[in-house]
Amino acid sequence: MMRRREHKVSYLSSEAIFAIPAMKPSKVILSLLICTFLMLSDIYYESSFKIRGYAQDLFMPLGALVNVPVDLIASVPDSLRTRSQLKLSLEQAELENKKLKVINQFLEKVSKENEELNSLWSSARLNFDNYSFAKKRSISSNEFQPTLTVDIERKSDAGINDVLLSPSGLVGKLISLGLYSAEIMVLHDVRSSVPVITEKSKLHGNVRGSGTGRAGNIEYTKKTASYELGEKVYTSGIAGIFPEGIFVGEITSIEDFADSEFLKVEVSFLQSPFNQDFYLIYKNE
Repeated sequence: MMRRREHKVSYLSSEAIFAIPAMKPSKVILSLLICTFLMLSDIYYESSFKIRGYAQDLFMPLGALVNVPVDLIASVPDSLRTRSQLKLSLEQAELENKKLKVINQFLEKVSKENEELNSLWSSARLNFDNYSFAKKRSISSNEFQPTLTVDIERKSDAGINDVLLSPSGLVGKLISLGLYSAEIMVLHDVRSSVPVITEKSKLHGNVRGSGTGRAGNIEYTKKTASYELGEKVYTSGIAGIFPEGIFVGEITSIEDFADSEFLKVEVSFLQSPFNQDFYLIYKNE
């Protein structure tokens, strides 16, 4: 039963008329004092920031408890997946892993080719306008006459007897030319003869190939010649086929046979067509 002060009675209908009693002046003054205190405390001491920090610490466990059923609901679909679905997902993941491995291998190959091309181009010391690129297509298995076939550009100005270079030096010369390919007689070929000059002794001669995996020989070297072991050998430019100053190899053996009137001077070719994929064709002027 409601107390008399909580409602009034209508004198016309005798029904209760509900109303909110007015706040006492003392409560209003107290409320104003508390609000003023809180405002001044926030202005001077930034108390609201501290209160919010403690409030977050207080409600953090409650937030974690609220997220528990949400996490459980989210994990239900994974727990209900069948064995076949998991196997299919595993197979797809393995396939993606294989694709990534193939892509990485391809990128490594491209990176190596770029390094090879940069090294090749940096080794060029002659007129840049006379260079064109070539890529190895194949090399014959003939031990004594290994012929290298390279791909060339159709617009290339390459011609017969132009020289093929690698970062290590001279590789050979063009002996056959098509629209998109060319054949190279490499230094190892027994038919190859290159006019050379040695670095220190400044002696001239012709280096002839002896076959794949074998050193070349400086032909008809008189026993009075003063070659030195380890001496580098370069093209001399004589005969006008090979440009002057291209590295050919170095002297690795000097033998004097009693039954021969000539020295056997071997020149090791440090560049090998088997270990190179890109070359430069130089058109001799």
